[in-house]
Amino acid sequence: MKRLWVAAVLLCVAAGLCLSASLYQHRQIDRMLDTLDRLETAYNNENTAEAYRFAECLVREYRAVGRVLYCFIAHSDLAASQETVTLLPALLQHGGQEELTMEIARLREQLLHLREIDDPLWQNIL
Repeated sequence: MKRLWVAAVLLCVAAGLCLSASLYQHRQIDRMLDTLDRLETAYNNENTAEAYRFAECLVREYRAVGRVLYCFIAHSDLAASQETVTLLPALLQHGGQEELTMEIARLREQLLHLREIDDPLWQNIL
């Protein structure tokens, strides 16, 4: 009977860790999406200096969050978004409105994909 209780406790601990990791992942990616939205708004309002500041902030956020996300998301899934985040400040410095708009849209899609990649959905399980 003790083994059943230990198994139940271990199952609850494992489920709690999975839930907390998922909540952390969603919270951090939502924060990065919010920063990306602010960057896009500042750029559309022709405030390049503020947009550059948000781009640098996004790079720092991604580096900090990426260290933790590498623990439970495949590196290949994070690589594309990491490259795109790193590219944004350079695009803001050297112009290229069409390229910047395209990279912002690409990063938004990549972050939304990362947000849902480990959710307990049938397409992720099967």
